[in-house]
Amino acid sequence: MKTFWEGLIKKNPVLVLALGLMPAVAIARTAADGLALGLITTAVFLVAAMIRFVLAPAMPGGSSRILEGLIVVVLTVLVYGLLFTANPGLVARLGIFLPLIVANTWLLHNSSGLRSFGSALLEIAGKGLGFALALVLIGVVREFLGYGAVFGQQVVTGALPPMSLALGVPGGLIIVGLLMALVNVICKQGGEYHD
Repeated sequence: MKTFWEGLIKKNPVLVLALGLMPAVAIARTAADGLALGLITTAVFLVAAMIRFVLAPAMPGGSSRILEGLIVVVLTVLVYGLLFTANPGLVARLGIFLPLIVANTWLLHNSSGLRSFGSALLEIAGKGLGFALALVLIGVVREFLGYGAVFGQQVVTGALPPMSLALGVPGGLIIVGLLMALVNVICKQGGEYHD
């Protein structure tokens, strides 16, 4: 269970390890889009790991990483096709970052040694949900500052104009940096000098 919580907060892929920053800045303009990409990535990541664990005993040594890559590609193509049929607007908003789930799973995955099925799934779930949590958090801040809304629901109306800078790439990078600093303060890490 420790590996799950570490992936979710203490070793968050985006806010601590600085992995997956491109989708965090490009897609997480709204909380809903961040949630969609985060959950799709997590689901593909978990299903690929389960299939790999089932097929790994039949594979020659060292080829399980290649097998997992092929599984992720096939799953991503299937998800893309299903989403394109069900919700073409979401596919358009996620753009190139939907097919790049393959790259995100390679970045998020650490195949260090042999682990049990349960501990590997806990680690993957923690990292995947940590990725989703970071995208949602970034999306909430950007959507609130840029539109005055959260998950599409108007929260602020009135005299203050929205900060359109928050919706662009520069604003996204600033918000990600500030959230990274906040997570480091909360987790009491970072700021150390390493040789």
